[in-house]
Amino acid sequence: MSIRWLGRALALIGFMMIIQSLIWMSHAMWTNRPPGNSEHGLNGLERSASTPSSGPTPTLPPTGTPTSTPTPAPTFTPIPPPSMPTPAFPARWAVTPTPRPGVSGGSLDGIPEPRPPLAFPPRRVNLLLLGSDRRPGERIGRTDTIIFASIDPDEPSVRLLSIPRDLWTYIPGWGFNKTNTAYVYGELARYPGGGYGLLQDTLRYNLGLTAHGYALVDFEGMRTIIDALGGVDVNVRCPLYDVFPDPDNPAITDTLALPAPGRYHLDGQQALWYMRSRHSTSDFDRSRRQQQVLEGLLDRLKEGGWLLRVPSLWSGIRQTVQTDLGLEEVLWLASIGVRLDRSRIARGWLHPVLAPSTISTTAGSELFVYLPTEQAYSYLERFLLGPLPAEASPIARVEVINASGNPFYGEMAVEILREAGFQAVRMVEAAPDGQPTRVIAMGSAGSSTAASALLRAFRLPRSRLEVSPEPGAEAPYRIWLGADFNPCVR
Repeated sequence: MSIRWLGRALALIGFMMIIQSLIWMSHAMWTNRPPGNSEHGLNGLERSASTPSSGPTPTLPPTGTPTSTPTPAPTFTPIPPPSMPTPAFPARWAVTPTPRPGVSGGSLDGIPEPRPPLAFPPRRVNLLLLGSDRRPGERIGRTDTIIFASIDPDEPSVRLLSIPRDLWTYIPGWGFNKTNTAYVYGELARYPGGGYGLLQDTLRYNLGLTAHGYALVDFEGMRTIIDALGGVDVNVRCPLYDVFPDPDNPAITDTLALPAPGRYHLDGQQALWYMRSRHSTSDFDRSRRQQQVLEGLLDRLKEGGWLLRVPSLWSGIRQTVQTDLGLEEVLWLASIGVRLDRSRIARGWLHPVLAPSTISTTAGSELFVYLPTEQAYSYLERFLLGPLPAEASPIARVEVINASGNPFYGEMAVEILREAGFQAVRMVEAAPDGQPTRVIAMGSAGSSTAASALLRAFRLPRSRLEVSPEPGAEAPYRIWLGADFNPCVR
């Protein structure tokens, strides 16, 4: 790969980690194990080991056929946060975006009234992070990845909301269609603000979401970035098999085969397939895998201080990323990224609170779509305007005991907890004891709501809930991962 392309790829990585993956920025990454029997890991989580454990790491060779190689899990040294003065709040974002003239509805033709805009707190900045399916040679692509990132600079914190591409919405001036088509319509019709302008107005009209700016990257750009960094490591929770046309030679196909849960090393093409695969999984699972790859990209960035190089990378960023952000706003976002801790990041998805449906088109074909529901609107208010999920209740703290015999399952359980709105405060590696996976309430009077949420997150029956009071317990609940633990929760 040429130095020019490597520079562009690294520039895009920097930009994505400032914005799309403000997401996983923190003051320190995985740290080396200090003296004693504990170490600090991802999200500042304390990791303890009652017995040393190691295991095979599945890897993928270029053919896509997995092999098992006894490779230890990667360990990173702590990186002190670079010193960066906090720039002034961007003047353009001091004004709340307002609907464009003429964007209204409520006619007798079935067009709904626009949703009232959500009342975000002052200084909250909302960005649309978009992934396009544009292929080489095409000018416009659909926005198959739509992430609404809401940034609070004062905490700081970030809330990430994945919006289904198949959400059935009213597109102002065009009628009803899938949300991912709004960008194409806006570009073709020269809508004010182009494709982003129409997509922004569509989300505001149907969901009450207002955005201050956007960043868009296509799949080929992501592939280039991942290869430039030497690939990514991801914790694959569910077996996955899919066949894709080779992007360099569409006349032939290649296979992505991930036969068992574990940690896999993916090159750019394999990671792109991992993010895009949808024939055997749900769109919800697809969104989760996209976020996993972004986490893997962050793990590849071992060198600190790169945020300070934004001015020198700016020209490369503008060649690779389509955005309406200026250097002033990117520098401000970089200053937030330096201070952001991973525990202050919340993940959200609209998929579970929407109504799946099939709609017949005028051409006689049928489309699978998601329909908005009142539950979805309530979820938006709760997730975007309420306390961070892990802080909504003092019972959201959970301890993880990994007695499954698989050294990667503890990390996967931590991911599952984060996605369910819980905070894993400690993870202990224990010797397998033959006991099943279960939820343990550490107090005599636990919360039935929290216990039910934990059981649901790990797909466990009510009979797997135990009450075992432990005075002075660090967390009100404990997840005990047994040999029967199945990380594949969809």
